Amino acid sequence: MFNADELNILDNIKLIENYKAFLLSSVADLYASMAKGNKSSTDEIIDELSEIVILSYMLGRRLGINFSQIDDKVIKKLKLGLLKEDESDTQYQDCAKLIQYIKEGREV
Repeated sequence: MFNADELNILDNIKLIENYKAFLLSSVADLYASMAKGNKSSTDEIIDELSEIVILSYMLGRRLGINFSQIDDKVIKKLKLGLLKEDESDTQYQDCAKLIQYIKEGREV
């Protein structure tokens, strides 16, 4: 019926589709939590944001993208954001802080 390679491909496709569905669901859950306003707990929002990050990395891996490639692209995009913003701007400060966090580790 199917050889091992074909089954592997089918399993990979199924996993990719699951990651995509979970990712969309997590984004919807985040929107729902934020719509609650003060009724939403910070832990709930943190949980949903972390789920989105995890699923993004896992989906990338299944698509043949290394975690480090994603990290490198994130830093490049953040640096690009720094070039577009004024240093006094909040978004500039957020980008700079995130670059520092990624490069130096968790102690920012």
